Amino acid sequence: MRWLAVHLPDLPLEVFERALAAPLPLAVSEAGRGERILRANPAAIAEGVRPGLGVATARALSRALRVLPRRPAAEREALERLAAWSLCFTPHVSLSLPHSLLLDVAASLRLFGGAEALIRQVAEGVSALGYHRRLALAPTPLGALVLAAWGPVGQPDRANVIVELHALRSALAPLPLQALGLNDRELGDLARMGLRQISDLLRLPRTGLAERLGRRRLILLERLLGEVADPRPWFKPPACYSGRLELPAEMDRVAGLIFPCRRLLDELEGVLRGCQGGVDRLDWRLEHAGRDATCFELGAARPLREAGRWLDLLRERLGWLELPAPVREIRLLVSRFRPLIPETGALFPEPTALIQVPAPDLLDRLRARLGPEAVQGIALVADHRPERSWRRCDPGESGTGILRADRPLWLLPKPQPLQTRRGRPWLDGPLGLGEERERIDTGWWDDCEVRRDYFVATTQRGERLWIYRELEGRQGWFLHGLF
Repeated sequence: MRWLAVHLPDLPLEVFERALAAPLPLAVSEAGRGERILRANPAAIAEGVRPGLGVATARALSRALRVLPRRPAAEREALERLAAWSLCFTPHVSLSLPHSLLLDVAASLRLFGGAEALIRQVAEGVSALGYHRRLALAPTPLGALVLAAWGPVGQPDRANVIVELHALRSALAPLPLQALGLNDRELGDLARMGLRQISDLLRLPRTGLAERLGRRRLILLERLLGEVADPRPWFKPPACYSGRLELPAEMDRVAGLIFPCRRLLDELEGVLRGCQGGVDRLDWRLEHAGRDATCFELGAARPLREAGRWLDLLRERLGWLELPAPVREIRLLVSRFRPLIPETGALFPEPTALIQVPAPDLLDRLRARLGPEAVQGIALVADHRPERSWRRCDPGESGTGILRADRPLWLLPKPQPLQTRRGRPWLDGPLGLGEERERIDTGWWDDCEVRRDYFVATTQRGERLWIYRELEGRQGWFLHGLF
């Protein structure tokens, strides 16, 4: 096996910072013996803020500093969403709490062009999602995790790539004992023995180590070196997607929402690639302080996967959205994934295939800008009555009726009475009637009975009209459609 570890050292900070489009001094605090700074971003560090400082001292150093309390639950959610995103590289992903992922990429190396190419793609993807990452490839899962967290820092596409077990032993040797996750008592015992690095530990007899550290720690060392199996539970992705970004500072401009929304869409795209699916609806929820959330949906004529396509639709929708209050959190919900089947065109398309609805991209943009109810199609219904032979539908949806060339495409909203002279229909002059007629005598079962004779009439200017004469009552003439 080949294990790729993705370590996120700044995850407590990045669950907030990844929503920022512009630098802002930001820090995360953790309660303990007094509230202290746990992580600070480069903008805060440039103003003198350091991990370990008291919150009051940090705020005295930077007036613009934003200090947010650590959110362990948000970190866990972010790690799980990143694990679902990682499924586009391998179906075997394991969580290593609190800040790491393990990817079994043995079967993926050839597909992605080798170890270095795969690591480069993972590194670029994780960075695009807004995370600082450290990666390592090793033959054992624990070895990959230790090297990612404690190994030398280099270029992400070249650093810490270990293929053989003997090379792993050499790479682990200079690392400090803290990399093994030993507690303070164990580290103190080993320090009194003069042990500082993993190489010092590896030179000792295993029997003495088991007596000093216990059998459990010895098994950990054996798993690190690949001497015993190290089974890992596989991550099971949820059946739906729920992304959330808490904004470090409230946003009152719609344009400022594009950047954090792009982060969520990039994340969703990776999830969809992993499950070979797409979505045709996104539900957005903008949370405000002390007010009801602003909710809206985006739809597509067919399932989409690419983040850029959804971002274009989102820009159209946000272009006319009015915020009732500043936004403090963004949520993206997808309730169902749809299989995304590649489209194949026929070499010689059927004549009926040439009659198409407008391009799906255009329909999606119109719906995003005007609303879903403003863009609709028309489907045929199997009913002889003209006013009941069609219905509104989604664009491109097929109906049960048959398209008839002898009927006009456009009907009047309501039949218009025609004048008659000497029993003949009249419209700015006498109308010429064709010899063919269509009799419609139906609808008795639903209290909408019609009894009519339809004709194709021609005006003196050559216009073709569709008119009918009632077979009951006054037997008047009516204009019903235009050719």
